[in-house]
Amino acid sequence: MAARPLARWPRPPPRVLLVARSGGQDGGGELVAEVGEGDGDATGDGDATGDDDAVLRFLADDAGLGPARALKAMDGYTPLRNYCVEGKLAPRLRYLVEEVGLGPAGAAKVIARWPPVLGYDARRTIAPAVRYLVEELGLGRDGAAKLIIGCPSVLGISVEDNMALKVRYLAEELGLGRAGAVKVITRFPSVLNLSVDDNIAPKVRYLSEELGLGWAGAVKVITKHPSVLGYNVEDNLAPKMRYLAEELGLGRDGAAKVIARCPSVLGLRVEENLAPKVRYLSEELGLGWAGGGAVKVIAIILAYPTVFGMSIDSKLRPTLRFVEDNFPDTSLSVSMLLATYSLAGRLVPRVQLLQRHGQTGRFAASSMACMTPATFCEKVGITAEEYDEEVEMCKMEHAISPSARKPVIDRV
Repeated sequence: MAARPLARWPRPPPRVLLVARSGGQDGGGELVAEVGEGDGDATGDGDATGDDDAVLRFLADDAGLGPARALKAMDGYTPLRNYCVEGKLAPRLRYLVEEVGLGPAGAAKVIARWPPVLGYDARRTIAPAVRYLVEELGLGRDGAAKLIIGCPSVLGISVEDNMALKVRYLAEELGLGRAGAVKVITRFPSVLNLSVDDNIAPKVRYLSEELGLGWAGAVKVITKHPSVLGYNVEDNLAPKMRYLAEELGLGRDGAAKVIARCPSVLGLRVEENLAPKVRYLSEELGLGWAGGGAVKVIAIILAYPTVFGMSIDSKLRPTLRFVEDNFPDTSLSVSMLLATYSLAGRLVPRVQLLQRHGQTGRFAASSMACMTPATFCEKVGITAEEYDEEVEMCKMEHAISPSARKPVIDRV
């Protein structure tokens, strides 16, 4: 399915400085917004030469960035040094705080993350973008503000020539529908910065064809993990596929199954995330690799691909130790299932509640973990309030005390 070509930007007037954006992790940059548009600016016309000290004080104090972030903003976007505080910067800050609805704290975050916003024309650039987010996408004022804080550069994107094209591609050509497109955008706002032709459409084709997910599978992966659209193929996606399919030995179909069930694996690093989990399973858990060990490791990964996203020190090791201490006859496969649940939020409090009510050993480990809170309370004969209090207590102990990573379940 061919992606619709993006409209070309017209040649800018000689005076206008264009801010280039990298286009996410792929570096597929697009021109975004005009900076330094004094004429016709709804917030004031001041493009007069600014004063470094005055600009620094304004950013640090009035805009709330503080000295360090203010200096970083000025170094990262040098035109700020030439802006007049009273004629341009102060009105632009008020516009972001009041009209856009970011509030002081939100405006500070936006300016710190994307200093060029202080050069955008409020009436011709910022206002149309905000109106599109609020009204056309149906995000409302608060939803639009949240998206803008997460991805400030969206304020410099042309609506008709850029933003609307991305929405149409996601909704119509990708088949997500309007609601699905909005969901992707709110979860990964940077998709609005990407080129359809250079970034999004090629990524969809890669997922569908090269990774073997098929069109429907690619759409599901994008829906579950939208940030995959920002990953670079050569530096990110291809190495994960090679590792899973070839080095780990899952083959193309097995790798596709892992990616389909756990798309976030595409955002992990091989040497820092994937390979250490394989070593943990084969070495520390004693599955080995030779003589059938690899088959066991692969079976665990295919059954529980989310293992790749778990921390060995703070998740896998303490959870499996807890299961071994309290349910010694539990198989490794079931133990890995239990590792997908929260240790402090589910496993420890339930075991402690069973102890307190004299029901230790009543349930198998998997049964105990898989029950909904309501079912667990009903079967154990406790109130929801008692259950919630125990969960909160365990979470607090886990967060405060390092020893909570090695749970002692005899607290009564």
